[in-house]
Amino acid sequence: MMVVKKASVHRSASTTAGKAATFAAKTLVMVPDTKGSGWAKVQSEGKRGWIPSSKPSQPGTPRFISTKAIAPRAGIKSGRVIATAPKGYTMWGTGKAKSGYVQVQLFGYAGWVPSGGLKRISMANYATKQVTKLRSSAGSGKVLAAVPKAYVIRTTTNTKALSGSRVKVQYRNTTGWLATRDLKSASLQTPAGPGASSYSDSAYASVLRGHVAKWCPGVNLRVTKNAGEYYAESIPLRIPIGRKGKNDPLAPDIKATGPHECAHIKQFKVYPSGFKNLTDRAEAINPSRDGRGIEHLTDCMSDQMGAKRTGSLADGSMYRSGYGGTCTSTQKAAAKALLNGKKPVGG
Repeated sequence: MMVVKKASVHRSASTTAGKAATFAAKTLVMVPDTKGSGWAKVQSEGKRGWIPSSKPSQPGTPRFISTKAIAPRAGIKSGRVIATAPKGYTMWGTGKAKSGYVQVQLFGYAGWVPSGGLKRISMANYATKQVTKLRSSAGSGKVLAAVPKAYVIRTTTNTKALSGSRVKVQYRNTTGWLATRDLKSASLQTPAGPGASSYSDSAYASVLRGHVAKWCPGVNLRVTKNAGEYYAESIPLRIPIGRKGKNDPLAPDIKATGPHECAHIKQFKVYPSGFKNLTDRAEAINPSRDGRGIEHLTDCMSDQMGAKRTGSLADGSMYRSGYGGTCTSTQKAAAKALLNGKKPVGG
């Protein structure tokens, strides 16, 4: 959705095309298509056509995603249904809210939706030009965090202060203020989070070591450029983890990977020799009998280390770490023994 200034709407993307309609100033329109030649296809209240893309500007209104199927009505609790949209549909609001209802723009029409069916999302994205400080207030407030460079950050309000020199944003789970001089605009389609250059390899590895510091202090954790590379080595004791395509070392799927490999390191320390005894025991107590008993036992160890093997990522997609399945009481007991530096019963 975009707000347009007063504009003539053409039948096609050309100044020589006939006029299809005229939009008054501050008309909120839907933009289903754009052309690289500087034109945008727009529609509102049944009128549609093309205008120069320099005409639209982002509205200072909230943006939402539906948390369930919605059917906005012309009035609050009453009136005709103007349109319908499925769960997960994004839309702009008009800035109006009343009696637990929010007015939104859907397919060029304004309608009212119960606020419980909507979740407010980013109405503007920015990318940091350099490491910048997130502060608790627009002035010289407390430093809440240091935001890495090339980090795409979102704002649900785009509130600005101090003559536009500060903007209120959401960084991970913290709301604070950033200096606009340290930011540049980013597309709303760009997921929030770090870019490929936000963390150096050494900084990335330092964060990963923090995930396993309690159980594997001082572990030689090595970051590689490969994709999907996660394993533990017994000679020498070290953990290589590939970062390609995984820009965020704090993402929950990455946080779950370290404990699993650290658990293997713990196993290697308990069994500097005779490791086959452990793999045989792990398979013997493996209820799925799929030949991956040692990996399932390692998952049980990572569970006790606090790893979350399933969950959702920042973009809403789901992840699964490890080899699946739940742990039996026997597997849990074996995992506990190994974490305490002891051989499990029967191993």
